[in-house]
Amino acid sequence: MLKIRVESIKELILAGGREFKIEKEDLSVDYAFSSLPDSSAVLVQVTIRNVSDTPLRVGKVDLIEIQDVSEPVYYNNWQSWFPFKAYWEQPLVEPLVQFADSQGISLLAATPVPEVLREGFRPSDYFIATDELLVGFVSNEFSHQYFLWNDESSSIKGVADLFGTRLLPGESIELETMAIYGSNTLWEMLEEYADLINKKNSVEFREFEGIGWCSWYHYFTEITFEELSKNVRLLAEIREREKIDYRLVQLDDGYQEDIGDWLQTNSKFPELKEIASEIKREGFMAGLWIAPFSASETSRLFNEHRNWFVRNDDESPKVAYRNWGKRIFALDSTNPEALTYLKNLIKSIRDSGFDYLKIDFLFAGAIPGRRFDESVSPVEAYRTGMQMIRDAAGEDCFILGCGAPLLPSVGFVDGMRIGSDTAPHWNGEPMDIGIPSARFCLRNAYTRSFMHRRLWLNDPDTIILRDCDLTEDEKRIFALSVGLLDGMMLNSDDMARVDKNGIELLREAISLRGGEPRVFLDGMNGVFAACTRKASQSNVISFVNLTDTPRHSIKLKEMYRDWSGVVPSVDEVELPCRSIWIQKRRSTT
Repeated sequence: MLKIRVESIKELILAGGREFKIEKEDLSVDYAFSSLPDSSAVLVQVTIRNVSDTPLRVGKVDLIEIQDVSEPVYYNNWQSWFPFKAYWEQPLVEPLVQFADSQGISLLAATPVPEVLREGFRPSDYFIATDELLVGFVSNEFSHQYFLWNDESSSIKGVADLFGTRLLPGESIELETMAIYGSNTLWEMLEEYADLINKKNSVEFREFEGIGWCSWYHYFTEITFEELSKNVRLLAEIREREKIDYRLVQLDDGYQEDIGDWLQTNSKFPELKEIASEIKREGFMAGLWIAPFSASETSRLFNEHRNWFVRNDDESPKVAYRNWGKRIFALDSTNPEALTYLKNLIKSIRDSGFDYLKIDFLFAGAIPGRRFDESVSPVEAYRTGMQMIRDAAGEDCFILGCGAPLLPSVGFVDGMRIGSDTAPHWNGEPMDIGIPSARFCLRNAYTRSFMHRRLWLNDPDTIILRDCDLTEDEKRIFALSVGLLDGMMLNSDDMARVDKNGIELLREAISLRGGEPRVFLDGMNGVFAACTRKASQSNVISFVNLTDTPRHSIKLKEMYRDWSGVVPSVDEVELPCRSIWIQKRRSTT
């Protein structure tokens, strides 16, 4: 059985039905362990009580330590763009910190606890796993939860940061529930964990129907109304001629006057209502990109309402991050006026005719700092803002989260980006810190596949079909992976540059959709086995190699056939670099 430690108790064999109390100076920490019915999990409920005679501020609290941990250890970052991947040794932090400092980049994109990075540790946020265990929190409502792996002591420590939450004498606070799994395979534990999150948070989401188109990865900020209109017409023609089920046209960054001034368009675009009307005229759902918690230093919103933003201790506005060549500040959703603004913003966009919202750079809403209501944690502030967006948008609006804190977003979004931005180039060797990369984007699509249809619909980012810096093999890897992993499917191209081969690749990717995927993680961050069952057309066994090294004699294991029902025609597979191998069987469902 798994062994864990808590402060002052040398060793505790993990089991349900145990309760005990730890005295920590002015705090009492109560632990209650319980078994989860029909599961291998043990739930841990921790309650913290102020046993002193004076009010206390509670920051970071060490909760448990898991011993005898073996490699690889799977680390998850708190937000969409950063990795979930395996480490065989404790991850290095210094290069990330040095790079961020040299480029003037805020560490808040990487973590809401940047001081932990500066101390030389990389946290695994919300959960952490090995091939033999998984430990994670099942909701994220007010604290930030993370885990630290020490490869020298072969241990994992679980921590909750309450960001200075104030407890009066005798007052207590019950932390979010933790689940510990110590049996089954890694992929089964991940799936069970996500199922538990789904149940705990009563998750519901809208379906994403058909195929979508996004302006970003061809036009970036150079998109114009004329080019948008041209693509709307071409997509309608392709839908009719090729019988491709295009349903969504989503306008990305490049239409707005400034970051934060979302209702004011720039000189390239008419007003939002006309943009939505142009898209809907051809029968498409109209989608719009915004970053609702962000405002640049040059925006009207920031300059007219500086008191609406998260502040430093000296009361100056706190820089959340830098982008677009500007400092970007974070909206304080605990400020009633700012929250009303947020509601009116979303309602105005909806009234303009948009029924799909891509809300980006969401981590800004959860950065630590001083807020209007100082009794509220950054996580609570974020969830307040997300609840307002969800309510103002209405149930009939599809919301896609991006650059988002993952666990606190559960229940507020219909879809979620689960990796970095892709790119019209492979970019296989950047620092793995959320920099646009087709390779790392796709890596996360595989490693976070267990979240799909449990927490939300996974958005692996867009397929690229046109001739670009991606090779034909690289485009094929990406498109077919999106299909077999059953994620949201959009492409991002000037449709005038998509030839017959591009359309056929899209058609092949579509044929793989609708299955129940399982990714068999084995510590390899660039080579994956993935199988599907219960697909609309074909169940598959597949291998993908995202690396620059060929892989030889990959065994077709019995568990792949058991999951998919596909009987392989070979015993071993040769997998060239940057390639995908697929064997199909007609689905009977």
